[in-house]
Amino acid sequence: MKRYFIHNPLFRILAPAIYGVLIYLLILLINNNVAQVNELFISQEVYVCIGLSYISFEFTRLIIIVMNKLLKDRYQSVRIALQFVITAALSVALVLVCLSFYFKLMIGFTISGTQLMTFGSIFTVTAFLYNLLYFSNYYLQKENTLKLNAEKQQREVLEMEMLEFKNDINPDLLYESLENLIGLMYRDVEQAEEYIDCLASAYRYVLSNRQQELVSAATELEAARIMVRLLNEKYHGQLRFEPALENDELDCMLIPGSLPVIIESMVRNTIITRFEPFVIRCYVEDDYITIQSRLNDRLVTHPTSELALTRLQKSYSLYSDLPLIKVKAYQENYVKLPVIRVAEEIALQ
Repeated sequence: MKRYFIHNPLFRILAPAIYGVLIYLLILLINNNVAQVNELFISQEVYVCIGLSYISFEFTRLIIIVMNKLLKDRYQSVRIALQFVITAALSVALVLVCLSFYFKLMIGFTISGTQLMTFGSIFTVTAFLYNLLYFSNYYLQKENTLKLNAEKQQREVLEMEMLEFKNDINPDLLYESLENLIGLMYRDVEQAEEYIDCLASAYRYVLSNRQQELVSAATELEAARIMVRLLNEKYHGQLRFEPALENDELDCMLIPGSLPVIIESMVRNTIITRFEPFVIRCYVEDDYITIQSRLNDRLVTHPTSELALTRLQKSYSLYSDLPLIKVKAYQENYVKLPVIRVAEEIALQ
């Protein structure tokens, strides 16, 4: 059960006592008997009013708890009116019954109709105020819950964006490239300069296309060649990228970074030796761009590259009904990217 204000122990103890005193003062004012105010704390009636306030408050609270359990999320459109009527009728009836017993047993005569009407009106207003307090607390908590959920979703989005930015930066590739660059600088300065240009081009492509939803296959192929060049330094030139796309197939659209991510994942999860080249082929088959390589998996998969591939798989599900396919068969590793067709609307003149 949610901790509403009416369930607070301090409120349950103090509020009826204060409210009972106010009821007693109100009754004195109604009866034009303000002179009895001086006898407030020695008068028996004030304790009766406090006791009736406790009965009204606790019984109304009990009815609200029962209604919350029985109705839950049903009848929300009439919940306010229904709860007010039930709590007012039952709590006022109980208070009047208790008051009648008090008059009959303690005072010795029956309570008059005017007095019943006065107390009934006061405790009807009491039920209304109690329900008003409850519903104000209820909708305040509901609004706060919505705000907290919105903030939680915003935090999750920011965390996801930070994760995506971290993956876009690709620290493994950056550190590896810098280490390769240090070795190149001692061996061949011109190759080192060319390697720096490739590294800058790779990260320029990532950062410049962060806001782009789709890019052409031709642009992706160029980014893939740069990725192969960066990785080839570690593998002594054993990596080969062989695209076989026709001119009309170069205009098909892909999500930015698709080919570099797949190529890096294939390279980092495959055992590559110095005695046999590792060939990555790229071609169009049906409605897919297929990336194919020899199957020779490492014993332990590279976690970062696999995570990037999983993110890519989720991204393609937003743009195409065709799934991104990963298949290992006949000693070959296949990753198939669905070709995204962008429909151009021609305005009718």
